Amino acid sequence: MLSTGNKNMNQKSASDTIQHFRLDGKVSLVSGASRGIGRAMAEGLAGAGSQLIIAGREMGTLTPVAEQIADETGSTVLPIQADVGNLQEIDSLVDQTVKTFGRLDVLVNNAGVNVRNPALEFSEEDWDFVTDVNLKGAFFLAKACGKVMEKQGGGKVINTLSLTSAIGLPTSVAYTAAKGGLLQLTKLLAVEWAEHNIQVNGIAPGFIRTEMTAPAREDNRNEWILNRTPAYRWGEPEDLAGLTIFFASNASDFVTGQMVFVDGGFMAGSDWRKRT
Repeated sequence: MLSTGNKNMNQKSASDTIQHFRLDGKVSLVSGASRGIGRAMAEGLAGAGSQLIIAGREMGTLTPVAEQIADETGSTVLPIQADVGNLQEIDSLVDQTVKTFGRLDVLVNNAGVNVRNPALEFSEEDWDFVTDVNLKGAFFLAKACGKVMEKQGGGKVINTLSLTSAIGLPTSVAYTAAKGGLLQLTKLLAVEWAEHNIQVNGIAPGFIRTEMTAPAREDNRNEWILNRTPAYRWGEPEDLAGLTIFFASNASDFVTGQMVFVDGGFMAGSDWRKRT
């Protein structure tokens, strides 16, 4: 049996561990944060105590989201209009962040676009549009933030990956190439930036209920997705918040270069139960 002194010591240790998940005093930047997964990630970070910058291409959609998150969490939330497919706007976004808050601790590299067409019909214009945002823009935003984090002595980069980082899904050729590349970029940056105390990880959502996935819920893909997912449901954007907080917090200081699926078991294998 533990003595009272040891018990109190253990209780204090457990309490300290929980505090490692708090983000008080940290500044987080989330791209593509006006809706869906990005918005849920931003809400989670602010709820855990982080000050927040949310970025997107349309100020009209960013502003009400920023106001709502600030009202619900009490955190400071700054909306900044920026297209991560434009390198000049990336530099301006990071400069505004540092000028306003004086530091930058967490980047959630979430901005993404997709164009669906069979590979044999995919155009160069669509290829460039998708890869400029999902891969090129993601790298240069990480680079700009990484420079700030290096000077500070550390930070966190969280890349939004995809099932297509690991498997092929039809009609998403440029998206698949970009997300596969972003997985390898996650590993490369984790290796290069470890000496700067910057951890780089990826979150790979499964089929999540968002505007982008609405068409798949309205045709015969819906049944296939449900039957292929052991949890037998679509994920909700909020399902991504907990892992985002973990990767952003000090609790993940020895975790880097990883991809974690949030997919209801999709990648673990098909569900064997017969659905009626």
